[in-house]
Amino acid sequence: MDWLAALLVWIAVGARIGRAVVRSASTVRVSIVLAVGFLALAQTLLVDDVARLLEPYVDVPIVIGLCWIGVAAASAAITLTTRPTLDAVQRRRAIAAVVCTGVAAGIASVAFPTVAWTFVLLTLPLIIVTGVGMVDRTPLGRAVALFCIGFCAPGFVAVSVVFGSTPRHSILTAGALLMAAAAVWVLATSWVRARILLWRINNLHRTLTRRFPEVLGEKRSGAPTVLRASDHVSEIMDALYLQVGAGQFDDGVAAPADSGARAGRVAQTVRDPLSDPIMGGHWIAVPSGVSLARWVTMIAFEFGR
Repeated sequence: MDWLAALLVWIAVGARIGRAVVRSASTVRVSIVLAVGFLALAQTLLVDDVARLLEPYVDVPIVIGLCWIGVAAASAAITLTTRPTLDAVQRRRAIAAVVCTGVAAGIASVAFPTVAWTFVLLTLPLIIVTGVGMVDRTPLGRAVALFCIGFCAPGFVAVSVVFGSTPRHSILTAGALLMAAAAVWVLATSWVRARILLWRINNLHRTLTRRFPEVLGEKRSGAPTVLRASDHVSEIMDALYLQVGAGQFDDGVAAPADSGARAGRVAQTVRDPLSDPIMGGHWIAVPSGVSLARWVTMIAFEFGR
């Protein structure tokens, strides 16, 4: 079980590193990579075979405590970055103070291992209180909720260690898995949604790109799923624009307010352009309150009926 948990956390590390490489570096992205990296090291050291291999050279429990200091400090840095009450200067000073305190705690924990868990315990209220305020029904809000729940595990272990008990590895493993899942939740959600979108608009995209092959952009081998989904949506909208005469015609009919009825009419024109009068370009415009991807999905649904 520990091996599997460590593997899953390392997969999360790889995903976050990939995200940091393709996007511009920021305090939050770098801190997430550091937090998940320390988390993976801590979880790897919980594997019995790894611990036995390293025991002659290092004090494994102390190193685990140091790793959790890194997790807590990086998590606190993420939390401070998202606090709207701090300006840029205050934010930098607060993060520097947390990092310096973490370094001092790490040095002290070499002689007094309890100090590491005390530092984790002290960062717990900051992380939980700020995180709870960000919880909502968006992918990011759910990720924050998972992270807060997961961070309660080392907090519980920290309390038990401070009061003289032995750390329970199973609790740390559960917390590590939840926190790793939180780190990749937004990425995984975006990938799943992109796959579903590609599946839903596949027939409409194939029909329109065969009719108007000029809308196809340069094929990018190995393009990410999210990027391919975005490209397909753009190509469908470009083809629809050509389908209605590139905005040169106006049927004189106002588009209905109901987006479903509009999608049905557009789909009917795509299905049989010769039997349906040419419509104006305003018919394919994205309705108010509907996202571009949702609008294309609605047209694809009506087209497939």
